[in-house]
Amino acid sequence: MNRHRYQKSFQFSNKTADVASVLSNCMEHIQASEELREVSQDIKSRVKWALTELLINGAKHAGAAQTLLHFKLAENTLVIEKEDLGNPLLLTVNGNQQLSWPVAEPCLNQHFDIYRNGMDSLRIYTESRNSAFFLVEEIEDLEMPELLTNTSDHFGLLIIAKASDHFSYCFDQPTGRNTFRITFNLL
Repeated sequence: MNRHRYQKSFQFSNKTADVASVLSNCMEHIQASEELREVSQDIKSRVKWALTELLINGAKHAGAAQTLLHFKLAENTLVIEKEDLGNPLLLTVNGNQQLSWPVAEPCLNQHFDIYRNGMDSLRIYTESRNSAFFLVEEIEDLEMPELLTNTSDHFGLLIIAKASDHFSYCFDQPTGRNTFRITFNLL
């Protein structure tokens, strides 16, 4: 079990108009927090990119009025979790297939293509009916695949996955809680 030596949570409204102020408040907190000062400037930049996209995606798609944002610092990691009680994640994968949570049995333990930008491929791996993680693979041949035009909404997920060291999603079916977890390795 990972013990966190520092934890801080924020609750905010999940409105597009509030994204800039929430992001500003979070980044100011990271800069001012004695516990988070050891986080390198490089990682703070990556945190800002990932948080920006996480908040925008949440405001656009969550369908929840409120969101919780948790910052957790362990010995070698900074974890940011975004929780809400809105809509479960719904993705267009493999060009036109819908993938939603909880994941149907035939879709378990599989990789799905979400988005390609000509250089990178964003994929998701369904670990269980309620959890998955995102990964980015470099495309060897530069191409502009059909996935680029069909899933441009998922570009923000690519940014989060590229900015972080680990990016996952979990849906708690009994409570309806969605948790997006972004991890940054500090070493």
